[in-house]
Amino acid sequence: MFDLVGKDVRIYLYTRYGTMLGEITGRVADIARAVEVAPGMKKDLAYVVDIETGNPDEPYRNSSGTENEGWFALHDMEVITDDGNHLFLN
Repeated sequence: MFDLVGKDVRIYLYTRYGTMLGEITGRVADIARAVEVAPGMKKDLAYVVDIETGNPDEPYRNSSGTENEGWFALHDMEVITDDGNHLFLN
């Protein structure tokens, strides 16, 4: 799992109800295993930096207001490889 650090990823963003909002890309800077994200629910997370939204006028902002970085569940992302193939993590 820690071999993801430094990899470019595409993250799929969803509402709480499961509707896909869109996607962003970035680079994995850190991994946290089994983080309790809700009572009784644990997920593996990746801290992603250098996030690009595809629109330079609209940077990604996380829930604390920090731009272009944040924590995301591994199952919502895929690794973008140099050869153009995609490796889903879920």
